[in-house]
Amino acid sequence: MRLSDSRQPKTDPAHASLLQMAFGALTTQILCVAAQLGVAECLSQTAPATASELAPKLGVDVATAERLLRALVCLDLCNETEGNRFMLTSLGEYLRPDHPDSVEARVLLNGQVYYRLWGDLLETVRTGESGFHRTFGMPFYDYLVDDPVIAALYDRTMAGVVRHRHRPAVDAYNFDRFKTVVDVGGGNGALLAEVLKAYSRPNAIIYDLPRAAKAAIETVEKAGLTGRCSFVGGDAFQSVPNGADAYILSNFVINWGDDRSIVPLRHCRDAIAADGTLLLVEWVMPSAGESHEGYADWDTIIAMDINALSIFGGNGGRVRTRAEFDALLSAAGFELTAIIPTRGSVSLIEAKPVH
Repeated sequence: MRLSDSRQPKTDPAHASLLQMAFGALTTQILCVAAQLGVAECLSQTAPATASELAPKLGVDVATAERLLRALVCLDLCNETEGNRFMLTSLGEYLRPDHPDSVEARVLLNGQVYYRLWGDLLETVRTGESGFHRTFGMPFYDYLVDDPVIAALYDRTMAGVVRHRHRPAVDAYNFDRFKTVVDVGGGNGALLAEVLKAYSRPNAIIYDLPRAAKAAIETVEKAGLTGRCSFVGGDAFQSVPNGADAYILSNFVINWGDDRSIVPLRHCRDAIAADGTLLLVEWVMPSAGESHEGYADWDTIIAMDINALSIFGGNGGRVRTRAEFDALLSAAGFELTAIIPTRGSVSLIEAKPVH
């Protein structure tokens, strides 16, 4: 049966995917506003609910609430049922702050902090200056010390990457070969908790700035690992704990240019046991002749590299190629021995000390 003129089959233009990319900034803010207002939390308690029922809880007028909810319907985060009642979809459930795999913290960090840098990316590209420093008036990590609210949001965001980065890395490598593992810049201890839960042999040290102590200790205690894992406060640019047979730097050297990255790597070289292993958990940028599969995925190479450019500037951190990792590690006194892919977006870069 022929459709009426008002029901013609939809035909997307050939450049539809490009147009969708162009509206990506708007999607970021729709998600961020929904998270800031607590839409998912309200719907998890009262769904299905009308805009009239939700508006007072969200602190907005009814008509505006309905428009926001319909935007979430179009993003497949909500469903609208009979009687103009709204409820979360299975995808929308991940916006709940209490969901075990919640992305609420990532949505807030992107929308409240990184979004401001992305809007000024042209100036960063033209000048090579740090967009974060230009926008917030100080380097990124200084800002985390200065603003404990954003620091807590950043820590929550990093805790949420366990499933997508940490677990794939842990599954891809045998950590039972080690006696002592030091996670340099280990933050809240989420990576080492995964290592110790999966492998019974090693003991571990979370090594990071003292501000990370509270979150790290909470992670260790919650995982029941207090007998095998401790926190040591310090600055990897000054020194690292001595004598371990494995040192991990996860999502670390991406934050620094070569001149800065080499400093903690050399400290690891000085401290590592003679037959020890250095492991970097990082993204690897494909170069000529290498596969670009997954290049534009949300958690992988392009997002991480351009965000690093926005935060740290052209002379700061970046996603490196295999050759660049090889050169950096060699300069620090290590030999790159393997790049091990994982089922996630990161790889394990293994290196041994050169004697």
